[in-house]
Amino acid sequence: MFLEEGTVVTGMEQITAGIETITTVVGSVFTLITGNPLLAAFAGAGLLVVGIGVFSAIKGAAR
Repeated sequence: MFLEEGTVVTGMEQITAGIETITTVVGSVFTLITGNPLLAAFAGAGLLVVGIGVFSAIKGAAR
């Protein structure tokens, strides 16, 4: 983010710019992962493992 000389940036503007940058990066990574079948398979396997863990924790808490 380049500013003209004498421009004042508030903290909220900096936070908003940071969140916008993070959103752009995460979107790019998501596009890369879903565009590559091998990376998509690894991501799906990881989400499956997380889902099984969450299900087991909920099942154990219900007993």
